[in-house]
Amino acid sequence: MFRFIASMKFALNGIFYALRTERNVQIWLGVTILTFLVAAWLKVSRDEFLIIMTWMFLIGAVEYANTAIEKLSDRVSTDYDEQIKRVKDVAAGATFIASSGAVISCMVIFVPRFIERFCEVGN
Repeated sequence: MFRFIASMKFALNGIFYALRTERNVQIWLGVTILTFLVAAWLKVSRDEFLIIMTWMFLIGAVEYANTAIEKLSDRVSTDYDEQIKRVKDVAAGATFIASSGAVISCMVIFVPRFIERFCEVGN
C-alpha cells in the first residue's frame, strides 16, 4: 500500500512539474478544459463525451511522454545528434497523430451541433 501511495506521489510530482514548466502541456490543459466546456454547452451525449474525454486524455498522455523523451534526450547530449533528433521528431509525431484524431472526432461531434445551434438562432 505504501509503495502505491509513493508511486502516486511521484506521478503527481511529474504531472505538476510539467504543468508548471512545459508550454505544450499548459496548452493541452487549456484546450482540454475549453473542449469540455464546449461539449457541455452543446449538450453532447454521454457516449460522445466519453469519446472526447478519451481523445483529450490520450493527447495528454502522449504529450507527457513526449516531454519525458525530450528531457531525457537533452540529458543524454546537449550536442546535436541526428539519432536524438529523430527520436524527438518521432515523439512529436505521435503527439501530432493523437491531436489530429481528436480534431477529426471533435469536428464530427461538434459541427452538426454548432449548425443546429446557429440555425435555431436564425429562426
